[in-house]
Amino acid sequence: MPSRPPFEALSLDFWFTSLYYPLGGESPWRASRVRVLQELLRPRDGSVLSARRVGAAMDETGSRLARTGWDPNTVSPAAQVEAYAETLDARLALPAAEAGRRFSDAGLLEHPPQVNPEVAELFGKLADRRVPVIAITNTSRQESSWKAFLSTRPGLDFRHIVTSCEVGSSKPEVPIFHEAARRLGVPVRRILHVGDRWELDILGARAAGCGAALYRGLWGTYPPGYYDELAPPVLDPEVACLDHLDEILERQLLA
Repeated sequence: MPSRPPFEALSLDFWFTSLYYPLGGESPWRASRVRVLQELLRPRDGSVLSARRVGAAMDETGSRLARTGWDPNTVSPAAQVEAYAETLDARLALPAAEAGRRFSDAGLLEHPPQVNPEVAELFGKLADRRVPVIAITNTSRQESSWKAFLSTRPGLDFRHIVTSCEVGSSKPEVPIFHEAARRLGVPVRRILHVGDRWELDILGARAAGCGAALYRGLWGTYPPGYYDELAPPVLDPEVACLDHLDEILERQLLA
């Protein structure tokens, strides 16, 4: 159990802590993004963009930029669209910021992820405690896209959603955790971060000075090969291991 409870604020990871997708559930998002890029990009030679051509350009762009250390999770959607436009020698049909918003939104409402019911239950139990809850997520979607999605799921009242593509830093890097503390106005040492990935959520949170708890409740929903390391390499008494989010309250980890 962490040595410094109770904490004053709670940070939740998104994927496989707050949200998850069924096996293969992310694949429809690519088709939606391809379709949006077909609408947003106008080739300078006047040609028509087929879905196959756009998909190939996305792959080519990703491979080219990956060789320079490019991580799409730390790049704004607008910059991603501009990179695809460069590959296709195309111009944007909309201003870059609006094109980025459209790209960020693509596929999320049409193919929504599942919401972990434990999160909704936890929010209900925290309602009268005045404990602020924030999300920290590695994602290429901006906060406005996630808030629009969550607005259709009552009860998931995240104070902020700190996204790697807007911060320019992703877990396990320290700056994204410090940005969460800045937005909350709470010292980083008083934040408990809960997530399912040891190297991203636990090591990252602890390097930043947060408390950390490992959540294992959705490990059984991982797609094959998603995450082979299903246990921390070294058990650490400073890190609580949770099989249910209710344990945050049962173990009195929050003030």
